[in-house]
Amino acid sequence: MPDGVGIRNYIYSSDFDDFGLEVTLLHNFKPDTITDFCLQESIKLQQLSTYKESFQEKFYRELIHLVRLKYNAKIKTNSSILSNYMPKKNALKLKLFYAIVEFCSKFYISQGQIQNLEIQYQKAIRSSKLYQYYYNYFKEHKPTKLFCTHQRAVIAAPIFAAAKDAGIKTLTAIYSWDNLPKARLALRADEYLVWSPYMKDELTTYYPEIKDQQIKILGTPQFQFHYDDSYLWTKEKLAEFYDLDLNKKWLCFSGDDKTTSPFDPEYLQDIAEEIYSSGLATEWQILLRPVPVEGFDKYQKVIDKFPEIIKKTGADWVMSSNWSDVYPKETDLNILSSLCEHADAVINVGSTMALDFGMHHKPAIYLNYEVKPNSHWSIKRVYKFQHFRSMGELTPVIWLNDKKDLPEIIMNLGKYHQQTKEDMQTWCERIIPKELRVSSSHLINQYLINN
Repeated sequence: MPDGVGIRNYIYSSDFDDFGLEVTLLHNFKPDTITDFCLQESIKLQQLSTYKESFQEKFYRELIHLVRLKYNAKIKTNSSILSNYMPKKNALKLKLFYAIVEFCSKFYISQGQIQNLEIQYQKAIRSSKLYQYYYNYFKEHKPTKLFCTHQRAVIAAPIFAAAKDAGIKTLTAIYSWDNLPKARLALRADEYLVWSPYMKDELTTYYPEIKDQQIKILGTPQFQFHYDDSYLWTKEKLAEFYDLDLNKKWLCFSGDDKTTSPFDPEYLQDIAEEIYSSGLATEWQILLRPVPVEGFDKYQKVIDKFPEIIKKTGADWVMSSNWSDVYPKETDLNILSSLCEHADAVINVGSTMALDFGMHHKPAIYLNYEVKPNSHWSIKRVYKFQHFRSMGELTPVIWLNDKKDLPEIIMNLGKYHQQTKEDMQTWCERIIPKELRVSSSHLINQYLINN
């Protein structure tokens, strides 16, 4: 479990004690945070060993990433896929490294050549100390299966190679709806757990070397809590918890990270100004939920400007400078489920929160205008990303093409919702079928036990 999202998806949603299993959790969390997870007695803890990539390992991994992005962009005729190549070149050494990667990528254009790179990468990771450590570990402890909750974890690649060579069955889950076109499938497993038939088709398209029988459609526990009423707070409890006005309607602004949407504070200011200037501040409040890993700091100036309109509703996560140490508390599920249930709509830049609200039969508004001229980021490019092609012929969200249209939309929200709600349900079903949203953790656990 390389990061805290796995805690939410696979610990809070599962009851391993019921299965009579002994589970060892390989993790990177700090010792003083483990108690927050309220782990069941059947779960034993094992700190992941330190891993430092060699030059050769990193070179092959990054070269494969770039070559696959180019290949994916070509087969999908979608140049926006290339925007997922974002190396950090903040030192001369790194600039030289990525210059070599980019030069070499010109010579690998076919699937056959990509597979040759994958073979070289597999050889490289098997020369690491981490591989040898875990090969010996698996030989000694003889687990029946190794499951990774996040297919992007770089540290998992040599560990999975060690498990394979030690005769251990390996499985991994695809973490998010937008991951596969990004070419960040770091590890190689015997089987891959995907959300839906749509995601299975994606996996076989981008990774044709993975065979049909290796892919299992079992959903994801990510949305399961939306279908468990025990997580729901009453509207009154939510209002008291965040000092909200029960007499007003609530518009949830859900933030993105600074890479995905660097101008979220400007969008939030636009929304608050439109509500204020149109006289709707007596009827509406904005419930601000930032992306959990970043918090409120970047919004503070806007919050201070509109304290009666913008209310911090947040996310109950424990923060850290190290991504692997960031994790949600279980109350975050209460907060998110209750926001989706009691807010009247959500507004954001292309976030999966549209799906969360859709599962509560609430409307979602996607911001779709340029808030600030910028040569490095454009709202128009965001919606060209490959995962938005899953909408196809549907119109599941309300598009806000001009900030001046917001008052009219929220004053007539019922009419706009009527126009999008059927398509939203169809879109949700395409991303992850409802039967899998409701019971994914049980299906995954049963599969891990029985297969």
